[in-house]
Amino acid sequence: MPEIFINYRTGDCEHAAVAIEQYLSGRFGRERVFRASKSIRPGENFRTELSTASSSARVLLALIGPKWLDARDRDGNPALENKDDWTRKEILNAKRSGARIIPVLCGRKLPRLMAADLPRALTSLADLQSLTYDTGSAGDDLERIAAELLDLVPDLTDRWAKAPSSEGVYNSITGHVGSAIQLRDLHGGSITTTRFNGPTGPVSSGAGDQNNFYGDGTNYIAGKNTGGIRQKFGAKRDRGEDR
Repeated sequence: MPEIFINYRTGDCEHAAVAIEQYLSGRFGRERVFRASKSIRPGENFRTELSTASSSARVLLALIGPKWLDARDRDGNPALENKDDWTRKEILNAKRSGARIIPVLCGRKLPRLMAADLPRALTSLADLQSLTYDTGSAGDDLERIAAELLDLVPDLTDRWAKAPSSEGVYNSITGHVGSAIQLRDLHGGSITTTRFNGPTGPVSSGAGDQNNFYGDGTNYIAGKNTGGIRQKFGAKRDRGEDR
């Protein structure tokens, strides 16, 4: 089941809901983020899907826009007072299940919720630390939301995380980090020499003629090396090993 549930009201924050869901789905995977119009397939029971997803999510993002408090139901009453209102029901489902509920204020100037303005069942929302999403700073706001979710949901995998860098790979001839150099030996064969800066000194590897003298823990090899290199770092040598 999705770990992140996007809670929003139709007619309020719909564009923000799409933008946030698409961004988070790109970083964490579509299956990790629930948004009703995307996640509920044709022919599925939407009541069951909404109840199950909101009750099983680890985090519910409650998107709150300028019309959130003032929305009315079909009878003209405050929608949040209606026990059948899905925006309300999803938040309460997440609360009962122990999920973390994060209000996301959609608009830089939108004020924080006040307990006096909320139905009794939802007054706890006023005490929750919120995040902000604004179209004028969408990039930074989306990054902040994603960073908080990565910290709060350890199972999430960031698909956009940078691959390990090549720092520490050092060319023994040119001295350039992250490079290897290819030469020709006297018999026309190709050799590649790369030097790695190890904890006790550089270590060179490669096939072909190598002549490297670098501190303790480094190999000196004359002639061709085709069978690999065995090393001992920090070990004392007796004279029988020097040959």
